[in-house]
Amino acid sequence: MIGAILFSMVNTLLGQPVSYWHHPETAIRGDGLSIYNATNHTFDFYLGYGWPAYLITSLIYLSGAFLFVSILPKRVALIIIFSCIFGHFFGAANWLATRWHLGIIASSIYGLALVPIVIFSAFPTLASSTDKIIKRLFWVMVGAMTCDTINTLLGQPASYWLHPGTVHEANQVSRYFLTQGWYAFVFRDLIYFFGIFWLVLILPKRWALICIFYFMLTGFVGASNWFFYEWRMGMETPVIFGIILSVIIVLLAFPASDKTSNQDLLSNAPTA
Repeated sequence: MIGAILFSMVNTLLGQPVSYWHHPETAIRGDGLSIYNATNHTFDFYLGYGWPAYLITSLIYLSGAFLFVSILPKRVALIIIFSCIFGHFFGAANWLATRWHLGIIASSIYGLALVPIVIFSAFPTLASSTDKIIKRLFWVMVGAMTCDTINTLLGQPASYWLHPGTVHEANQVSRYFLTQGWYAFVFRDLIYFFGIFWLVLILPKRWALICIFYFMLTGFVGASNWFFYEWRMGMETPVIFGIILSVIIVLLAFPASDKTSNQDLLSNAPTA
């Protein structure tokens, strides 16, 4: 969690224009717009007070997050940890996509680096009950990816349904299938889901968890991009979406007891 927060903070500072260091009012957000732009809401308004103010505020936030996850009951702490990872993953992916020009593949690249670290940290040892956890989290992944699919269809212009050539989509693969009609896009996603399901079945447990969390994160970013960039619902919406996913993950993958060790978290996982 701390690593994800720091990576997001570093990108926020390094992503600022040259003018920022002498004129903080020229600060920009992760989407490349001014922090004062009224078309969206983010939590970067204090960048306008200069980098020292940003660093101090960020360190207070970082210390508060560390304190909360250290003293709160384990399940609540886990929800906070996963929520911060989701939120800051989206924030950093924005910088990678817009400021560093990685585009649509930014979340995929970042996910490949972050997800293995998360899985090895959250599941240091594996038990037979991990199979049940994998099956449950698979459906959380499907939910995140389905939300992306639904948002993609809802985000199409009215003309699309009669003229698929007027498609509105940045991902070139999805764009191709959308131009063939919405049914081709949905069929592609169904095949995609079955392919991931097959991977989860044949992969070793830890790799299956990595696969699930990777596609969950990319699905989360895909859906959140529609909330943030298309419908301009502010950073609050991706954050709320990340909190919802985090609550579901913790309820399904970790037991209710706050007194269990990391080993017990897996060996005593709740049964269906």
